[in-house]
This record gives sequence, structure tokens and C-alpha cells, in this order.
Amino acid sequence: MKFKSLLNLILATACACLAGAASPAAAQYPDRAIKMIVAFPPGGGTDMLARLVGAELGRELGQSIVILNRGGAAGSIGTLAAARADPDGYTILLATSNVTITPAVDKSAKFSALRDFKPVTLLTESPFALVVSPALKIKTLPALVAYSAKHKGSINFASTGVGSLQQLTTELFKQQNGLDWMHVPYQGGGPALNGLLEGQVQVMFSNVLPVLPFLQTGRLLALAQTTSKRLPILPNVPTMAEAGYGNFTANFWSGILVPKKTPDTVVSVLDAALRKVMQKPEIQQRLISEGTMINVLDSQSFKTYIMNDQTHWKDVAKATHISISH
Repeated sequence: MKFKSLLNLILATACACLAGAASPAAAQYPDRAIKMIVAFPPGGGTDMLARLVGAELGRELGQSIVILNRGGAAGSIGTLAAARADPDGYTILLATSNVTITPAVDKSAKFSALRDFKPVTLLTESPFALVVSPALKIKTLPALVAYSAKHKGSINFASTGVGSLQQLTTELFKQQNGLDWMHVPYQGGGPALNGLLEGQVQVMFSNVLPVLPFLQTGRLLALAQTTSKRLPILPNVPTMAEAGYGNFTANFWSGILVPKKTPDTVVSVLDAALRKVMQKPEIQQRLISEGTMINVLDSQSFKTYIMNDQTHWKDVAKATHISISH
């Protein structure tokens, strides 16, 4: 009995020592630089958000945040690189709607948002503005729909590529309103915007920031915005609901994901720091001035958000017959 008591005491002491050793290690995260993968080239909206948030996140954590651009294949290359990284908290992904859109339109996609990643924090949502060429001489969305019905085959719309969020959004609007707009896919937002400005297409659901200068000079006209509340930088542009088109909304979201097996303790540290970053007035003012909505959600709420987003766009892709499967 004495031997058993002594053995139990030794085991209990060993466990206590191990537990005590584990706590400081967890508390010390992070103890070196963190890599933030951006699945798009430098200079774009996602890259700019990464650098803005990354700088402040580094200050909160006391470690450098190194931005790694891994562009290509509509974001798939960088996303896969992040999914395959060590799940130790030192590689994070600034994810976008592409992680739910790509699997919805491409059955051969090699990643799944919730199978391969653990959500950390939703950061922002960016709605679209439905913009048209002034050459149409149309100033309201109902007038555009009426014009399209009367002049069949006269409207072409731009997107940033086959299977893109812009195409899905436009095809959904077309289907709901019986429109026959013709799709003209471009290789990215810049070429699509140029196509609209040059008259190759007449309509586009566009991110707000790139078209803002052209709205201000009158080279383009915004008929509606795909959010439930008007953006401060577009105070005179109605929402889709205000224009008479129900609760039609579409947002390009951005948030932080980590590899699936990353410890929850690490997720909690990152989430707490990101929440502080997104509460900073200078960050909020900068993002709002660019047509971005701040919508911070914690890990569990972000997981639910992604689940709903996946289901929605999978249903849209099926209903509109959009597929880029090889």
C-alpha cells in the first residue's frame, strides 16, 4: 500500500510539473514572426487590407507579421499553401469569399473552407455597386430592368472571370428578374472596369473603391448597392431593397483562417488581438472611407457565417448552371 501511495504521489507530481510547463509555453505565443498568406498579387484590395491589419496585429502581438503573396488560380494556390502549413499558429491566411465561391463552382477544387481550416475572425464585408455607362441614359435600376425587357440582347455585363462572385451575383439578379444580359468575363477587376469605361459592356457589379473616382466625375453611374444599409461614401445611391428588389444582398468578405489542427488556445490569442485591431478608430475610418463594412465575428460565429455562405453560393451556382469544373 505504501508503494502504491508513493507511486501515485510521484505520478501526480509529474503531471503537475507537465501542466505547469505547458502553461508558460502557451502563454508565450507568439514568440516569433507570423506569416500571413495573401492568395492574390500585391497591390490589390486584399493585399492592402492584409498590410493594414497586419501592421496593427503585429503591434498587438509584439511580433512581426510578414505578408506573403501567393497569387494564382483565382486564389487557390495561396489557399492550398495555407491549408498545408504547420498548424502551429505561425502561418495564417487572410481568406476571402473565394474560399466558399471556388468549391461552389468547381467540383475539382482541392480545398474546402471548413474541412481544411479553422475560422479565427471575420473582419470585413465589401458590397458591390451596380454601375452602368451614362451612354445608356438610364438613372434607376427599375428603368434598367424595363429597358432590358424592351431591348432584348442589348445589355452585356462584365465580371472578373467565369465563376467569380461578380458573375454569380449578376446571374442571380438576372434569373430573379428574367433578364437576358450577356456575360463578358475579364481577367480581373481592372480589365473589367476598363471594358465598362470603353463601352464594351454596359453593366457591372463592381467593388466600390475602384469605381468611386468615375462615379464622382460622372463617367459611370451607380444605380444600387448590394448592402442592407447605404454606405457612407455612397449616401445618394439606394440599396437594392430601396430600389425595389427585395433583400438582394451580396458581399465580398475577408477574414482570418488557420490550418485545421491549429490549437484553440492559439485561435483565442489571434481572435482577441484582431478584435482590438478592428476597434481602432484609425482602422475603422480608413476602411469605411474605402467602402468597406466592418463586421467582426468570433471563431464560432465566423464558422456559422462560412457554412451559410457556402450553402448560399452552392445553391446559386446550381440554379444558374455556373461551373468551371475540369
